[in-house]
Amino acid sequence: MRRNQKGFLIALCLCMLSVSGIFGVYQYRKGLQSELQPSVPQESTQREAQQEPEREAANSEGTIAQADTEDKEANQAKIETEEDIYKIGEAELAQAEEEKEEPPAEEPVEDTAEETKEEETEEEDSSVETSGDQVQTDRLAFSGDSHLLWPVDGDVILNYSMDKSIYFSTLNQYKYHPAIVISAPVGSEVISAAKGKVSQITVNEETGTTLTMELGDGYEAVYGQLKEVSVQEGDTIESGTLLGYVSEPTKYYTLEGSNLYFQVLKDGEAVNPMNYIE
Repeated sequence: MRRNQKGFLIALCLCMLSVSGIFGVYQYRKGLQSELQPSVPQESTQREAQQEPEREAANSEGTIAQADTEDKEANQAKIETEEDIYKIGEAELAQAEEEKEEPPAEEPVEDTAEETKEEETEEEDSSVETSGDQVQTDRLAFSGDSHLLWPVDGDVILNYSMDKSIYFSTLNQYKYHPAIVISAPVGSEVISAAKGKVSQITVNEETGTTLTMELGDGYEAVYGQLKEVSVQEGDTIESGTLLGYVSEPTKYYTLEGSNLYFQVLKDGEAVNPMNYIE
């Protein structure tokens, strides 16, 4: 009986020891786990702290790479756009040149050319008419029925005479006379007997300063014994215009006195001025 109780106690002690050992092991493991748990989060935090710069660098590199890619794409798009604009500009320029070279069919090109020719013809006709009027205005006309003004106030002292000779007192001889000599005081006004153009102004021994005028249709008028001539060669003047003044007589007319030498020519031949003077 005592042996059984003793065996029971030993078994109970062994059980208690076993339970104590198991409990101790359990507590040891629990304590070990509690020590390990704080270090793990710390290591995770450290790892995350170390990985953060790497992530930022990666993100930065990714952003830069993305920005470079976007810039490249934008530049490429810009280049393509400029090339497109250049191509479009060339196409529009070529089209404009074609339109310029080939006028539209609806424009009446021939009509415009005809109108231009008609306008040019009208302008030419107008210019011809204008020049014709100018010619008509500037044209000198004189005929056998025309009349001459007295070129100076005075009396005829030597008549026109080409069919017989007449006596010249200063020369003391008879000779033919192709003009008339009108007595007038020195300084008397001499006017144009008709409208004409001054063809020449000369000086000679017999008639002194002499002015020749074209009257038109082959007629000419000659004025001699002048001074202070107020017109020039090439002038076209109206009848009654002042030509100059009576000068002192030349040595050919000293006895006749101061006078105006007046002559009319037709195709270079002398005609009687008195047939035309009113």
